Amino acid sequence: MTLRYPALFSLLAIASFCNAQFPVESEAYRAWKLTQIQNPQSAVHPHGTNTGSLRDDEPCACWIEPDNTYTLALDPNDDGSSSLIALPFIFSLYGVEYTSCYINNNGNVSFVDPYPTYSSLSFPNTYYTMVAPFWGDVDTRGEPGVPGGTVMYRVTPHALYVNWSAVGYFPSLTDKLNSFQLIISDGTDPAIPGGNNVSFCYGSMQWTTGAASGGIDGFGGTPATVGANRGDGVNYLQLGQFDHDGTDWDGPFDGSDGVAWLSDRHYSFNTSDETIPPIFTSIGCDTIDVDAGTSSDYPMMVLVGGPGQEVTATSQCQTLSNYMATFTNFGNGVQIMSTIAPTASEVGIHAITYTAVTNDPVPLTATYTIYVKVLEASSGIQGLASSGTLSIQPNPVMDRATITWPAGQQPTRVEVFSMNGAIVLEQTPVKASTQMELDLRGLPDGIYTVRATGATSTSTVRLVRSSAN
Repeated sequence: MTLRYPALFSLLAIASFCNAQFPVESEAYRAWKLTQIQNPQSAVHPHGTNTGSLRDDEPCACWIEPDNTYTLALDPNDDGSSSLIALPFIFSLYGVEYTSCYINNNGNVSFVDPYPTYSSLSFPNTYYTMVAPFWGDVDTRGEPGVPGGTVMYRVTPHALYVNWSAVGYFPSLTDKLNSFQLIISDGTDPAIPGGNNVSFCYGSMQWTTGAASGGIDGFGGTPATVGANRGDGVNYLQLGQFDHDGTDWDGPFDGSDGVAWLSDRHYSFNTSDETIPPIFTSIGCDTIDVDAGTSSDYPMMVLVGGPGQEVTATSQCQTLSNYMATFTNFGNGVQIMSTIAPTASEVGIHAITYTAVTNDPVPLTATYTIYVKVLEASSGIQGLASSGTLSIQPNPVMDRATITWPAGQQPTRVEVFSMNGAIVLEQTPVKASTQMELDLRGLPDGIYTVRATGATSTSTVRLVRSSAN
């Protein structure tokens, strides 16, 4: 028999099983769930190496590392939920106000009931009231001698922080690990920009699906869902569903996407009203260093907050004379590429503002700000950030390009980004080298951004791939 709606089946099956007084932490439940595995798994699973946070050289990124002010939400488990957590603030989900919640092991926070459901449903649906940075079959029990990750939380006067750090997937597998963070607030917490009340932040994302959801080695089967759902079948936000490796993403609803597209990504949005304003998403830092006399590109994306919306975007920087932004519309939003080319007289801090407006009868507006620190040109390590000595040849390129930097200014990591901000290529330079080759044969024609990250700073340069060269 082929199940048409396996996620809904798992919901009903879990409900009936739990109603039969077998809690998810019982041996009876564990034995039952193992019977849901229908696809053979690999005999050997090497252990993953995800540390649980964004890279150490990106301190300005959205990830907030749990410290001794955090509390363990759940002991190592599969499909468990926390006890009811009181919130000292009001969180509004599509106009419904909540002052308590449950943290569910499977990548979501709920407000009416705790949810053990391990196979996600797409949004909208009438079964769940939740905010889900990554609703999938998280399993933190680990393997013998190998931890399966942690779920930690912290409550402040204005926000709840929840970190799923280096978590594995069912059944107790750790060869691939995911790290993601949720913040919900009353809209006043400074960790969430623009007066928004929800933040999703991602470290390394390596799996999508547990074996009881039809997954094989962490992929396939029922996709993981990212978004928010009021539970009324009407009000919702879906940012994507993910069921395979890779950085492909074709919008929230057009098909399942590659989970690596989420890696190092940040979303912030506002669920206070029944209609969500446009959503900005970017990778990495909100402050970038650029040397005077050079040019750097910064990718940004804005998404619609709900079905049927259209959005337009603008960007400006009143204090940088050569600032320019290009806009590319796609079905669910706008891709923005900011070109930053400061002059010697513009050393200092500058704000770039992005504004997005919907086509609703009463238009909804959202803004996002990044900061540019313009430095004097230098020949030291800061020169790697934007000294103008980072070069790519040839450019445009057909298949292979060589990226070069001065001796003593070597980056520790080189990444290539597509126009939608996805990491499509990542390489580590050989130590004590001054150049490396980028193999671009697997990439489609288009404009890309190459980012070279060093010990203290980052530099970006635009690359054009054209197979017609």
